[in-house]
Amino acid sequence: MRTLNHNYFHIFIRWGLGIHGSIHIVETIANVYEGAWISACLSLFAGFLMIAGACIDMTHHGEKNEGG
Repeated sequence: MRTLNHNYFHIFIRWGLGIHGSIHIVETIANVYEGAWISACLSLFAGFLMIAGACIDMTHHGEKNEGG
C-alpha cells in the first residue's frame, strides 16, 4: 500500500509541476504583451524549471514503476 501511495504522490507532483509551468508560460506571453520584459524573463525561467522538473520526474520513475 505504501508503494501505491508513493506512486500517486509522484504522479500528483509531476502533473502539478507541469500545470504550474504551463501557467508560467501563459504568464510570460501576457508579460511580453504588456512590455514587462523582466517579468517575462523570470516567468519563462520559472516555467522552464517547472516543466523540466516534471519531465525529469517522469523519466526518473518511468511508467514501468507506476503500475504498482
